[in-house]
Amino acid sequence: MTKRLYIYIILLLGLWSGSVVAQEVTNVRHERNGKELIITYDLDKQADIRVSVSIDSGSTYSAYLNGLSGDIGKGVKPGTGKRILVYDLPELRFVPDDMSDQIVFNVEVDDGTVTVRVAGVEIRMVEVKGGTFTMGCTHPQQAGHYYKEELPTHKVTLNDYYIAQTEVTQLLWRAVMDTNPSHFVGDSLPVESINWNDAQMFVVRLSQLTGRRFRLPTEAEWEYAARGGALGRGNIYAGGSDIAQCGWYCVNSNNHTHKVAELKPNELGLYDMSGNVWEWCSDWLGAYSEEPKTNPLGPRDGLNKVVRGGSISSPSYGCRVSDRSGQLPEYGYAFYGLRLVMDLPEE
Repeated sequence: MTKRLYIYIILLLGLWSGSVVAQEVTNVRHERNGKELIITYDLDKQADIRVSVSIDSGSTYSAYLNGLSGDIGKGVKPGTGKRILVYDLPELRFVPDDMSDQIVFNVEVDDGTVTVRVAGVEIRMVEVKGGTFTMGCTHPQQAGHYYKEELPTHKVTLNDYYIAQTEVTQLLWRAVMDTNPSHFVGDSLPVESINWNDAQMFVVRLSQLTGRRFRLPTEAEWEYAARGGALGRGNIYAGGSDIAQCGWYCVNSNNHTHKVAELKPNELGLYDMSGNVWEWCSDWLGAYSEEPKTNPLGPRDGLNKVVRGGSISSPSYGCRVSDRSGQLPEYGYAFYGLRLVMDLPEE
């Protein structure tokens, strides 16, 4: 039986200059004949292409498929009727012909991110290439304010990891937890009013639902990502040196959280790492030392867990990439949220 299904994927790739270039995959369809299958699509600009498949009408998707041939992978040229050839796809071996209308192929531009879906909600994870950076307050004279907890600066080396493009939204939290503890309510607003223990329960349930290894970022991972990773330009805030362009804080927030990804992202394409809501990290809050560290996990114990990034009630200096604060793990108030980290998939 032959079925034709259409899915339209439009991905926006933000250039670090702040301009945006759209790459569009359209008119995706497939023809299935027993074990053989051909996917066709149109592409408007040269791009790297990847494919995943859903057998439940698009509610959940597989990991990106391997072993395909044709117009897939690196540097696919633009054109109409691009073809991907598939033979004996394991994901479809046990799908009967009368359920073929539930098969949906997701052909998309491979921009280095990984999209994870749970209960129909997408989580866009950005790969952070590891490296060595200086952690702590590197620009005290520019910031106009800093705390002794941000000193001494020290070298930190990290491995690769994935971090979420945005803070966890209320839509995602509700899809996983079936509740919404937030004070300011809205699907696209960041979830808040959660404590560290709530955040830990969320990442455990999300990992169980998706089969991925989600967790809170370490404090070092959080700061490295906020600084833009290897692409960082030494900005005071996550996205530039003007907090009004990249963060919701006490001056421009109107004392209300805002939809994620409304302001300027940083060099990695990450939004709201300065302002909006404080983001829980996995570490206990402790003093820095001058010794270089590799993949630090923070102190073995402590009183407060680290929160980073500032919030809608913070002054500008509280939204700097080096600013540190902490709170009891059982305490959460209207400006505490979280951002996900995902371990790299095993080969």
